[in-house]
Amino acid sequence: MDFNAEILHKLPTVLTADELLDKAFRRASKVSGRGKEKAINKIATVGNVISAHLNSVVKAHPSYTSMPEFYRELIDLTVGIGRIRKSLAALKWADSMVQRVVTKGIKQVKGGKNPERVIKETYGRVASIVKQIDDELRTLNEAKVSLRRIPVFLNVPTVVVAGYPNVGKSSLVSKISSVKPKIASYPFTTKEIYVGIIDCIDCGEKIQIVDTPGMLDRPIHKRNEIEKRAILCIRHLADCILFVLDPTESCGYSMEKQLSLLEEVKELGKPIIEVYSKADLHDKRDRIAFSTVSGEGIEDVKKEILKVIRKKYLLP
Repeated sequence: MDFNAEILHKLPTVLTADELLDKAFRRASKVSGRGKEKAINKIATVGNVISAHLNSVVKAHPSYTSMPEFYRELIDLTVGIGRIRKSLAALKWADSMVQRVVTKGIKQVKGGKNPERVIKETYGRVASIVKQIDDELRTLNEAKVSLRRIPVFLNVPTVVVAGYPNVGKSSLVSKISSVKPKIASYPFTTKEIYVGIIDCIDCGEKIQIVDTPGMLDRPIHKRNEIEKRAILCIRHLADCILFVLDPTESCGYSMEKQLSLLEEVKELGKPIIEVYSKADLHDKRDRIAFSTVSGEGIEDVKKEILKVIRKKYLLP
């Protein structure tokens, strides 16, 4: 996948309108000098501080048009690409308008207009412009927080773990990979996407394992944001799907519903490994059964993953 998601983790903090104005005016207040020169430098400083901040925010964002489809859809689902673009456009507009006001103020001072009066008028116009984009500044700062939570996916064989909520996906992932998801015993525990690595010592390869939020067996238009993230991972990332079934039904969902979801996932045409969770609580063994409590079947699951990935990628 030709995109480094780390760029999303490095997005800068975006100041609010009041914070940005305070920074600009405070910096300008430290300008020394006399008369026209001082006034010109104060006005220029305000323009430079505001422009530097707005431009740093705009330039830090990647091209949302050219990034891979998976990330584009995930970002659109998480934050809204249209919302981000609108806010970035507002910042560009504000920067342009502030520079016009600053240029005009400097010309007025050079032309002999009262420096103190020009400073006051220029500061007022600049403040008015910046305050008009306060909502957009706050939107981009909120977006930054959300985008920093998007995982960095490696360009290696990938297994996506799927199934109903609370069937034991996160517990399994924590046992077989490097990731340690936050786990609790209630539905919709996993609200984020977690990425771990399985080191295959015997073949010298790494396998990426993605723990997705639980999905429910219902039409896509009725699925919430959490469920749609899981669908995205399966559709775009999965070389193999590890589908977890809970035959004890202690997850709160019947086997009938779980198997119905399995059939839906099969329609995506990806290799699927079907496993039972909570093996310490039942005797079903027509599929690989594992228990994160007793440890039964954990190595069997890892071996089956390696078998499928080896076959797909012709690994030794």
